[in-house]
Amino acid sequence: MSEEQTTPAEEPNDDLVRIDEFEADGPLELDVSVTIGRVEVVLDGDSGARVELRHDQGEQQPWVAGVNSLLSWVGERFGDQLGVDPASSPAEAVRQSRIEKLGNRLVVSAPKAWQLRNVALSVKVHAPAGSHVEVRAGAADVTVTGSAGRVDLLTGSGEVKLDRADGAATIRTGSGAVKLGPTLGGLQLRSGSGHVEASSIAGSATLATGTGDVWLGAVSGEVMARTGSGDLSVADAGSGSLDLITGSGEVRIGIRGGTSAEVDLTSSGGRVSSELDVADTAPEGGVKLKVRARTGTGNAVVTRAAG
Repeated sequence: MSEEQTTPAEEPNDDLVRIDEFEADGPLELDVSVTIGRVEVVLDGDSGARVELRHDQGEQQPWVAGVNSLLSWVGERFGDQLGVDPASSPAEAVRQSRIEKLGNRLVVSAPKAWQLRNVALSVKVHAPAGSHVEVRAGAADVTVTGSAGRVDLLTGSGEVKLDRADGAATIRTGSGAVKLGPTLGGLQLRSGSGHVEASSIAGSATLATGTGDVWLGAVSGEVMARTGSGDLSVADAGSGSLDLITGSGEVRIGIRGGTSAEVDLTSSGGRVSSELDVADTAPEGGVKLKVRARTGTGNAVVTRAAG
């Protein structure tokens, strides 16, 4: 079932909204792709799905407006030769976007026509909890609220927020902050620049950012984190292993009370310290946590986790 909502006829028809609703008896495979705009996925309940798509009139990066102006000029000057309608509008981009459910897969994608690809779109998808989410965006903020299964999020620039992933999570962004809730099935994260925050990590995880701080909450898995210039912080390490490297930033690791740990810290130009009791020999039965941390010019500090 679908419907279109438009503004009154005497006003510009650039506020067209598409609303499509679908039957669903459980988690879906969500596949969302836009060039510019914003994507919000809301996962709750156990049935039904709904897609709302409209022109995104929010604040855009300056280069986005420049690209759209250039495309409009090209369309006006050469539209006949290129087969492009110079009257193409944001409303037309909304109309030509694809919203379709194929079996258990729900697809939402921006139009392929070159003059419409760079119209900023706002996509909001409601789907059952546990749905698997894949988002591809050129320049867009991406938000996933509720509990997801597998997650694969890619945006060239924009903020990424994820409440929870019970399956494997892959996050890639060229620039923009990343804020993650619990990731329970493993995490692969790569960011060109931007602050990275993850509240809880279980399983294997690899995080890398060119410039930006990395903050991790509770850690109980095999974690490797890299940043070119930024601080690396772990609030509560309880088990597993940590391999942390920063070129020019501080490393700070909080180790949970009662946890036996093997710690190897190195700083080329900073201070290395530990607030924990140090022993020369390993405890009987081995250690629960192994920590290896390297920093070029910052301090490397091990503390007791708060609480």
